[in-house]
Amino acid sequence: MPSTAKTGDLNLLRKLFLEAVGPRLGSQGSFNDATTANSAATTAGWTLVDQASGAPRLSAEQLDFLEFAESTPPLPEIVAQAEKMDGDTLVKCAAICSEILNQANMTDSHEEVRTWKRILRSENDAVHEGKALPTFQAAIKKLVSAGISKEQVRDALASQKVDFVLTAHPTEAQRRTILLKQKRVVELLEEHEALTVSGTPGEVKRIHERIKRELLSAWRTSSIRRTKPSAEGEARNGMDMIEETLWSAVPKHYRRIDQLLVDNGLPPLPPDAAPVQISSWMGGDRDGNPNVTAPVTRRVVTLLRSRAAKFYYDEVDELLFELTHTGPVTEEMNQAVDACVKMDGSRTTKKVFGPTAGFGVAKRFQTGVPEDEPYRILLMAVRRRLYKTKEIMDQLYMGEITAAEADAHPDVYTSRAQLLEPLEIMYRSLVSVGDRILADGTLLDLLRRIRTFGLTLTRLDCRQESDRHADALDAVTVHLGLGSFLSWDEEARCKWIETELSSKRPLLPVDLPCTPAVREVLDTFASLASLPAEALGAYVISMAHQASDVLAVRLLQKASGFATPMRVAPLFETREDLLAAPAVMRRVLSAPGYDHGGVHEVMLGYSDSSKDAGKLASLWELHTAQEDLLKVASEANTCISFFHGRGGSIGRGGGPQHLALLSQPAGSISGGYRVTVQGEQINAYFGSPGVAMHTLQSYAIAVLEHTVTPPPLPSAEHRALIQRLANESAAAFQRTIYKSAGGVFAKYFHTAGPSSALASMNLGSRPAKRKAQGGIETLRAIPWVFAWTQMRLHLPVWLGGGEAIAAAAAEEGGLAKLREMYQTWPFFTAFVDLVELEISKADPRVSSLYDAKCCQADERLIALGVELREGLEKATDIFLQVSGKPGLLADQPATKASFAARAPYLMALHAVQGEVMGRMRADDAPAEESSEYCHLNDAMVITVQGIAAGMRNTG
Repeated sequence: MPSTAKTGDLNLLRKLFLEAVGPRLGSQGSFNDATTANSAATTAGWTLVDQASGAPRLSAEQLDFLEFAESTPPLPEIVAQAEKMDGDTLVKCAAICSEILNQANMTDSHEEVRTWKRILRSENDAVHEGKALPTFQAAIKKLVSAGISKEQVRDALASQKVDFVLTAHPTEAQRRTILLKQKRVVELLEEHEALTVSGTPGEVKRIHERIKRELLSAWRTSSIRRTKPSAEGEARNGMDMIEETLWSAVPKHYRRIDQLLVDNGLPPLPPDAAPVQISSWMGGDRDGNPNVTAPVTRRVVTLLRSRAAKFYYDEVDELLFELTHTGPVTEEMNQAVDACVKMDGSRTTKKVFGPTAGFGVAKRFQTGVPEDEPYRILLMAVRRRLYKTKEIMDQLYMGEITAAEADAHPDVYTSRAQLLEPLEIMYRSLVSVGDRILADGTLLDLLRRIRTFGLTLTRLDCRQESDRHADALDAVTVHLGLGSFLSWDEEARCKWIETELSSKRPLLPVDLPCTPAVREVLDTFASLASLPAEALGAYVISMAHQASDVLAVRLLQKASGFATPMRVAPLFETREDLLAAPAVMRRVLSAPGYDHGGVHEVMLGYSDSSKDAGKLASLWELHTAQEDLLKVASEANTCISFFHGRGGSIGRGGGPQHLALLSQPAGSISGGYRVTVQGEQINAYFGSPGVAMHTLQSYAIAVLEHTVTPPPLPSAEHRALIQRLANESAAAFQRTIYKSAGGVFAKYFHTAGPSSALASMNLGSRPAKRKAQGGIETLRAIPWVFAWTQMRLHLPVWLGGGEAIAAAAAEEGGLAKLREMYQTWPFFTAFVDLVELEISKADPRVSSLYDAKCCQADERLIALGVELREGLEKATDIFLQVSGKPGLLADQPATKASFAARAPYLMALHAVQGEVMGRMRADDAPAEESSEYCHLNDAMVITVQGIAAGMRNTG
């Protein structure tokens, strides 16, 4: 069952919400468990009354439907209720159920922080769901017992690099406005918990009022996006997350590591250590998204530089009150101060850096600082440059000056080293004269922020499809009379690129005739070349198939005048590309003139490979590809750095990170782990400072353990068995999806589920398909997983794998071998546990309802639906046989109870969603311009959002 504290949170939010939106709570209004709450309007004493403050904001229909859903009637009875409703009532009833599920998520976030803090109070592993959840201290004890010295642990932590890459993948169903209000409620729940222990009754009442205001404001705010977000708007959302949570969480995370090391008799992290890195695709990911253009990317980087300067300005402002003393200082510090004093041409008094035209009006120290306060003098110099940097970036953003004018301004920071230099001088001075306690305060936090966030808060990756680069080079070769690059074979392409990489003559003619698509590619490279190198991360090549795809990007960088080339990262996405990846990279690493600096990044696609061949085949091919790529790199005296393109859902590579890391082969995580954080996972990982710190610690521990004690290699027997299973599962998966008779599967997918709703939800700026035409093969992985999640079949996870494992288990001694592999090999353990976790959310009743509402006109579709539900049942049975568990989530009672508490509201939403789909697709469907159609469309969006909230993921 949910914890007593979590149930208390649920009760509190429900009580305050219903008080805020109109009904009154009677004396018996509380309930002990979310799954047993009923009689909300009668037994619990809710009454609808007109009050002087205005009419209630919940209708009788909404309360009646909520009460009815919470009584957990059979699904057909809920469907019968939905069938009686008009479109407006369907919207209202969906909204109230979605709100309750959002509240459940808010309490989950608070419970996560509460559990984490309980773990931190334990010197040993805290136990949750029957499994140990490690603290840093427990991790050290575990590693030391395995023969790892504490010094090795410290070195591993100091050199660790975990890079979280925030993406604009459209899987966050909720509007950013609503998410911010929910974030504030979670923070208020934390305050409330503290006040219930030490606060006064008045303070508790006031926190209740604040929670009510947030809940009411969220309820009165439309959850429906009426327009698509712009690419720049998506980037702003990413900035918000960094500014609101990560900015404060990262230095606290570093301090926790410091304390861990000191408590174990070790030095803290060095000042220049930055175990956490933040990158972004928002404003740089143009793969299949025509809305991300060269001007958009430049504007996003400019905006990032402005926001970073503002945040650093505020930090320096705080330091001006902390580092107030007159000395002593080092000679290095004296020289830096003297240089600043000479630089200040505005001095007319004994103060330094007084009012000067062009540097604005400061809140503090507008008249300057005393000439005998050396630290303040240096800080004032830094503050002035930060002010000017923000001002110039704002002017550039608004188009008031050119990029050349902005970059030429002497006060604009263009590198991290420029900002670090005076601050590091101060740090060394404080340490040298014995004032380390001051050095290790706010100043150290600032130094670490600069090393983590840089001058742009986040480093911007760029991503583009390989064909677009080939088209650009084709335009060049045709114009130069060399023939068509696209018509050349692979070796001819590579040879020509290698020659050009070594050539000193310009490649791109100024007057190159080309299509708008090619011009956009060339403009993008020119724009990237003009940006500060530190603002940029990797250039990711989606759909990378061959070595020339990689070499082409480096050639375009050279031809565009990159002073410091971006890292080139081919993205191997399909099963075929994963199998070819080692040969591709062997050719790349041997190419003359291709300088990769001894380290090459390779991105691995979990989403498309899973959609291409199924979960089991995808995971195994990803595993073997990494093993083979590590061998190729070793042969070339090069290091391979893997970039993991994981989605939020298990079907796209997501799931609990400790299980995800178990599937990585030994040697693939050597102190570094780069991973995408997509869509709804951004809020799940970093939704509040407490949640963010928990995420950072979890990854730090997992990467530490994988680095110094890598998982065991599979035995030859295990390797042969899993390869066979992967081949057979891929064949079964592709036979069902891509080779169905008459294309019946594709028709079923688009008819029986809400895939078409994704476009109307305006989740992201990019289209749902890579290409306008084509079937499921051109569909992006996100809407693919999205639809199966809403239908509650979760097909991408079990299809193919369940059939292959069942066949192996049926052989003599087969089940025993599978069980032994599950118990001894972390890779297979993680796979089975991840599938179990996803299947536990499946409910074939939903798919059956949708079939009845949408597929009655085609018996083939009805038959396929029955077949898929039978496949789900068989897959569930075989996975439980392999794990030996008596039932799904049998060893995770709290997780099971938490999801069961959501079930009444989810089932009500499915009933509404099925009814809406049936009406919108009927022969007598209302006209699109009618108000009834608009109501149905809104109801569809709200049910998708609510189901996504209840399932804790969209796609």
